[in-house]
Amino acid sequence: MRDMELSIMETVRPATGQEPADWRNQQVAHLAQELSRIQRTLGRARRQYLDTARHDVERAAQALISSLAAGGPMRLGSLAVAVQSDPSTVSRQVSGLVRDGYVERRADPDDGRAVVLAVTEAGELVYREFVRNRETHYAAMLSGWSSEDIVTFASLLSRFDNEFERHQANWSQRADASGAPPTRSGR
Repeated sequence: MRDMELSIMETVRPATGQEPADWRNQQVAHLAQELSRIQRTLGRARRQYLDTARHDVERAAQALISSLAAGGPMRLGSLAVAVQSDPSTVSRQVSGLVRDGYVERRADPDDGRAVVLAVTEAGELVYREFVRNRETHYAAMLSGWSSEDIVTFASLLSRFDNEFERHQANWSQRADASGAPPTRSGR
């Protein structure tokens, strides 16, 4: 696998130390391809983690439980934003989680007329088990990596995630009529 990674980079990286005009574009295209691949891989892994969980919680419900456990009690609209889903869809899923005892509705401490959603002890147990399984799998997968590589990758991934979130909302507005990606100047 490492040889394949090197051969890909060697075919793209300029040998002279000078970047051809399209070298950066090639790097961005390669990164986009690898990110698409990792999205598919992570989707499969998430399904496997949830399939091996002892609790009968479907994937969409796990995302809601995880968001509430990690982010604390929140209103339905905030939860929908957190999981990037439609409020009506989240409302139906929350109803099932309340019925099954994983989530409860509470009075909003800031506005007693409103309701916030919070995980119950059972929901917290599901969340902790999910996190424990995920961390066990990642620890095994990264056992051959140095601590420095893990720190570097986590740092770059966090930076990428922040940029992705910052630019995502503008993508449809910034693409020109031909569908070409925006230029650095935003035109």
